[in-house]
Amino acid sequence: MKYQGINLENVKLSNRSSILLLLNNHGAMSRKDIAKTVGLTAASVTQICSELMEEGVIVELGEAAEEKRAGRKKILVDINPEYRNVLCIAVESDTTYIAVTDMKGRVLCNDTLATDKNADPGRFFKKVTDVCLRLFKRHHIPGDKVLGAAVTLPGNVDRKKGVSLNTYSIWTEEIPVADLLQKELKLKVVVENNLKAYAQSEIYFGLGRTVNDLFLLKWGPGVGASIIIDGKIYQGSHKMAGEIGHITAVQDGRSCNCGRKGCLETYVSTRALEEDVKTALEKENGTKDPAKKDAIIRSVIDRKIDMLAYHLKNSITVLDPRNVVLIGYMFEKQDYMERFIAAYRKYDPLVGDDFFVKSDLAVNNDHTEGLAVFFNETFLAM
Repeated sequence: MKYQGINLENVKLSNRSSILLLLNNHGAMSRKDIAKTVGLTAASVTQICSELMEEGVIVELGEAAEEKRAGRKKILVDINPEYRNVLCIAVESDTTYIAVTDMKGRVLCNDTLATDKNADPGRFFKKVTDVCLRLFKRHHIPGDKVLGAAVTLPGNVDRKKGVSLNTYSIWTEEIPVADLLQKELKLKVVVENNLKAYAQSEIYFGLGRTVNDLFLLKWGPGVGASIIIDGKIYQGSHKMAGEIGHITAVQDGRSCNCGRKGCLETYVSTRALEEDVKTALEKENGTKDPAKKDAIIRSVIDRKIDMLAYHLKNSITVLDPRNVVLIGYMFEKQDYMERFIAAYRKYDPLVGDDFFVKSDLAVNNDHTEGLAVFFNETFLAM
């Protein structure tokens, strides 16, 4: 095979990515320490940092505290949170969350609107852009200050084309999300599956900065997961890796929006939980006894928890992750989280006390996981 040589531009971009990822993971560092950590010459790091500073991507913070003495000083540099803003749009089954963040995830402003499953997707996303433009105007955010937008949705996504292939619980047709938003917002738009976006956030801003092998479990209106192996999201051949909500929990069971039957999500999602609680109470003729009512509700929830714990154990046995990260509405409730871990221990009594980790990222409340997706697409694609 003919030798093609080294693409110096790709090498340069890769080196920029390495430096930015290091600063993201470790915070402010001196150029000397950056060079030592990433294995580049001091001259190369100085040149790249100078270019990044000229662009405004990084800033100098001043002298390192331990270096305030005679001799050559270490001047710290870090990612500039005020470089640009990122628009994060998270479409969930019931609510769509919109937030504008700085480069380090601080929310500058946000808003929500109901996810209208019955609306034409084009008309719905026109409503979304209207909310975005009102946010920009109300909070005096000029268009050239916004680096771009990231949209996260459930289901299959063609990230390269910016198309939602099937959102399961919302729409079943293909939707050219990027095109619809770019037309109105005049911004670069990246589209990603919501669980993959959560995983990207965990890699850049959470436990993934120090742990390479993770399994993320989300429990809320839907049930899903994402797999991180060697610090990277595992997609699978058909981009479906981690779809724990669509494993078969009951043979020939309840019909699922994905077109199959018996999927785990049809039994343990919050919607399924509410319906099964209602059915259980109706069987007791709508009992007015508070103690009996509470016992019925707890029994239904415990069955859901047990089912989810059982299928999680089977799902991760072959993966052997270092930790399982818990995210989503149901795990925000301390009691439910503790009952879930206790249920899991019935199937794996040897699991360590530090195996389950509740994510402490703000994305769980503010839905800013799109920032990590855009950060990856724009700065760390190499």
